Amino acid sequence: MYLRGRTGGWKVEKRQVIHLDVRADTDETLEQVATRVGQALNCTFAEVEQPKNWYPHVAEVFGLKLRLIGVVGIDRKKVAKLVGYVSDRGFYVSGKGLSEHDQVDISAYIADLLTMRTGLQWYRPTAEDRAAEGRWASAYDDWLGGIEDQRRIQDLYE
Repeated sequence: MYLRGRTGGWKVEKRQVIHLDVRADTDETLEQVATRVGQALNCTFAEVEQPKNWYPHVAEVFGLKLRLIGVVGIDRKKVAKLVGYVSDRGFYVSGKGLSEHDQVDISAYIADLLTMRTGLQWYRPTAEDRAAEGRWASAYDDWLGGIEDQRRIQDLYE
């Protein structure tokens, strides 16, 4: 992007791209959460099939592709995970993706906005949250891979 400087010359400034990563602990179905978030952000989520039989809800809003996924969090809580990343191909640099741009994390803002508008308590994930989700994902991968030992899967949760 080019900006006119004070002296009338032009200077090059990096483009900015935004992303978000927030969670809400809830016993609601993913469909119910998708409806609430869609109303809050003025978008509509559609369920799509992904590899490994995952069915995230996907929407697009202000140039971001949003994915709403159900995960298992700390103490095996049901968690709604909302992530968003730039989907407009015009921002991608050949061979470098989005790495040439300044990354702006809007997670804190989105967590506050969704908390106000959905009635759910949204938050930014901690390292412990991510670790718990990782253990759940590993157990799920093992289950898909046919590991029969239920104790092994149980150990991954704890």
